[in-house]
Amino acid sequence: MSAPATRADPAPVESASPALVVGLSIHGLAVARALARQGVIVHCLADVEVPPQPTVYTRYAKVHFSRGLNSAPLDDVLLKLADRIGSARKIVLFPTSDRIAKAIAVAWPALEARCLLSWSGCRELVLELQRKDSLPRYFEAAGVLYPKSRVMQSASDLGGVTAALRFPLAVKPAQPLSSFKALRVETPAALGQCIAQYAADLPFVVQEWIDGPEPSLYACTTYLDHGRALFAFTSRKIAASPPGTGQGTVFETADCPDAREAALRFVATLDLSGPVALEFKRDADGRFWLIEPNVGRTEYCVDLAVQSGFNQPYIEYLHATGQPLPQMLGVRAAPRAWFDTDKDPFCFLRNLGTLRDEHGVRRAPVFPFLGHDDRRPLLEALRQRLWAWARAPFTRIARRFQPAAS
Repeated sequence: MSAPATRADPAPVESASPALVVGLSIHGLAVARALARQGVIVHCLADVEVPPQPTVYTRYAKVHFSRGLNSAPLDDVLLKLADRIGSARKIVLFPTSDRIAKAIAVAWPALEARCLLSWSGCRELVLELQRKDSLPRYFEAAGVLYPKSRVMQSASDLGGVTAALRFPLAVKPAQPLSSFKALRVETPAALGQCIAQYAADLPFVVQEWIDGPEPSLYACTTYLDHGRALFAFTSRKIAASPPGTGQGTVFETADCPDAREAALRFVATLDLSGPVALEFKRDADGRFWLIEPNVGRTEYCVDLAVQSGFNQPYIEYLHATGQPLPQMLGVRAAPRAWFDTDKDPFCFLRNLGTLRDEHGVRRAPVFPFLGHDDRRPLLEALRQRLWAWARAPFTRIARRFQPAAS
C-alpha cells in the first residue's frame, strides 16, 4: 500500500467515490498522494495564500481554493465544491486539522447527503476527545497513566492550580488550534503571565511536566473500526521546532511495545472509528504517560506511516466507502525516518544519526517534496526558499532604517 509513486500508479476509477482532502499543507499533500497511488480520484481544497504553498502544484490531485479554511463555516463551501466536482457518488472527506474536523462535524447534517466521513457515526465523541479538558475521565477508564492535571477557566483559578500541581507545568489550550500549542512554565508568576497574555485562549489544561528530551516522545498511530484497531504503528519524535513544546520536525520508526499496549488498551474502551494517533512520553523511570490523543484526522507526519507500510488514508477511504478492511496487527513497519524540511530546511543534516537504528539497520529518509515523482511542488519549494534567503539581507537593512514608532 505504500510503495513510492511511479508513472505506473493505478488509473483512477471514474465510477468510484472521489476523495476531498480539506487543507493542503504538506500533511494534505501526503494524504492526496497516498490515495492517488491507489487509483482514487483526489480533489484538494487549499487556502488562498500569497505566495501559494508549493503543495498546490501537485500532479496527484485537482486543487480548488477557498479563503479561511481554518476559521469560516465549511458547509456552504463544501456543498458548492461538491457541485463543481459533479460526482454521482458521495465524496469522501479528509480533514487535515482539528478545526477543520470540528467544522465538518458541526455541519454534518447539511453535508451527509453529498459526503462520506469515516467517523460520522461518532462525531460527538470525536469532538469531546478534541477538548483536552475532557480527557482525564477517558484516561482513568482505560487505566493508562496521564499527567496530573487541572482545568483553568480564568485567572481566579490560579491559586487552586498552583496548590494542587507541582512545577514545572505544561499549559495547553482546551480548544484545538488556539494561538499557541503548549507552553512550559516554571513558577506561579510565569503561569499568571501566561494567563494574562493568552486570556482569549482560556480555558487551559494545566499538567505537571513530564521530564525528558524529544526522543522520549513516542506515538502510536492506528485506524479504528468501532474501537477495533486494524494496525498499530509506533514511532518516536527526534526533533521539534521550537524544541520541547513545538511541532515535530523529525520522526523515526521505533518498535515500542509499551506505547502500543497502552494505546490499544485506551482505544478498546471507545466506540470510535477513524484515524487515531496517541502521544506518549517516557519518564526517567521508563513509565509511559499518555499525553493526548489526536482523533478525526491523520497526523501531520502521516507520510511516515504511509511509507512504512501503513497507508492510513487509503484504509480510511476503504472504510468510508464500505469496502473490506485489511487486518494488519502484528505487521512490522519498514524502517523509515521523516524529515519536515519544509518547516526546518536543515533538520535532515542535524539528525543524520536517525538514518541508522541501534542495530545499524538503515532507515530510508522520507521528505515532504523530494522523492515522490511530483516535481513541481519540489521546484516551487526550492524557488520560494531561495528567494526568501536572497531577500533576507535587504529586509534587515530596510528595517534598520525604518523610523522609530512615536
